[in-house]
Amino acid sequence: MPAPYPWLMPLWSRLLAMRKRLPHALLLAGPRGVGKLELAKNWARSLLCERPAPEGEACGECEGCHWFAAGTHPDFMHLTLQEKETREGEIRIASDISVEQARQAVDFVQLSTYRAGYRLVLIEPAEALNTASANALLKVLEEPPINTVFILVSHQPRQLLPTILSRCHKLEAGLPAPTALDGWLEQNGLEGKALAWTGGAPLAALEAQNEGEMETRQAVLDALSAAAGIDGLALAESWNKQLAARTWHRISYKWLLDLLACRLGGRALYNPDYQTVLSGLARLVELGKLLDFVRRESESGRWVEHPLNRQMVMEAWLIEYGRIFEGAGR
Repeated sequence: MPAPYPWLMPLWSRLLAMRKRLPHALLLAGPRGVGKLELAKNWARSLLCERPAPEGEACGECEGCHWFAAGTHPDFMHLTLQEKETREGEIRIASDISVEQARQAVDFVQLSTYRAGYRLVLIEPAEALNTASANALLKVLEEPPINTVFILVSHQPRQLLPTILSRCHKLEAGLPAPTALDGWLEQNGLEGKALAWTGGAPLAALEAQNEGEMETRQAVLDALSAAAGIDGLALAESWNKQLAARTWHRISYKWLLDLLACRLGGRALYNPDYQTVLSGLARLVELGKLLDFVRRESESGRWVEHPLNRQMVMEAWLIEYGRIFEGAGR
């Protein structure tokens, strides 16, 4: 079982080399959308393989590999965000990994291994551990039972408790170099604008394209390009019906960041295909108002899915957007 993606080959080689001297806790850190989870699972599979290749890769044929592929390996536990039912009967993904889940992991590693090999616990996203669940894991992370390995995957390692970080061997899975992506982008029919939209994260770009987010982005940005000519009421009504809250926030916030970059003399990072439009708008924007708008939008990302009247929130956003162009460059 090789590296899941070509740009992860160097990191995959380092992981395989660790088999000779395994850390008791490994932290795979890096931006979302570069393949960290797939890499972690492949490594876990290789450690649980009963007939690994000489270089350490999983054979894919033994009983351990079959169990892992089926998600039923008795020596593997995956801690992640679970679905929960709200008071209104909606099914949503939990915002954190609970202390109950952490305690289950602690109990799990105290058991004898089923196949007399390794016992593995994969935690992702590790930043979803709340204070209680992180503290529940601290002791066993510091002094784990023999042949036990914790694999933590994190998109935002700075959010982890220092006590958790200090107990982990850290490997960084950064954004791949463009030269490592040429063949993969073409194979998956991805354009450069999709990669730019996700800040260089290839899997996030593929997801955005497959889920239609690139088309949604274009429709929203074409509307925002009109600036002062926007019909806020009509747009807010339309967007409220068609856009998920988080999708709308991501598109509008990245547009503001690119607008700010152009206003400060730089270039658009997320929407380079709108560089000409953004440069023109940047000459009209009032910098102080834009800075304040960007700051408040950054903070609003924390409660973007709060059950507010979303249409009114969008209307207010569009009104504020129009105001940043008032009085500047005139």
